[in-house]
Amino acid sequence: MANLQSTKYSSDATYAMPGVGDGQSAKVIASRYDFTAAPALNDVILSPVIQAGSVITDVMVVHSGLGTAGAFEVGYGDDTDYFAAAAAAVTGGVVRASAPTARPLKLLTNDSVDVRITGAGASATGYVDIIVTFLPRNA
Repeated sequence: MANLQSTKYSSDATYAMPGVGDGQSAKVIASRYDFTAAPALNDVILSPVIQAGSVITDVMVVHSGLGTAGAFEVGYGDDTDYFAAAAAAVTGGVVRASAPTARPLKLLTNDSVDVRITGAGASATGYVDIIVTFLPRNA
């Protein structure tokens, strides 16, 4: 098992903190992890860290597919399937927050959205994009 850090599209910083602009508005952090070897079972792809007190309202994962037997779930911290339960990811697709628990989530500590590999795929190259919509703690 390895933790794999995705990179923000807007910069190389790994923290998603509220920026300039209306503090009452929703923010979006988009990140990508490009893999050059097939992800292993229980590898975790991490989004940039989101500030404690923020409320996550939606999560979307876009992926190129993990190949034969590939699967993943989407969660945070110790709740590995809070946003989306384990689903096949053999071919490319989009996974939205769809688990029964996927309701707005107020983070109690700085944390990331995690994509945990539940079925090791065979694809040696590809990507996983993690797009998180959240309200900053001052909203």
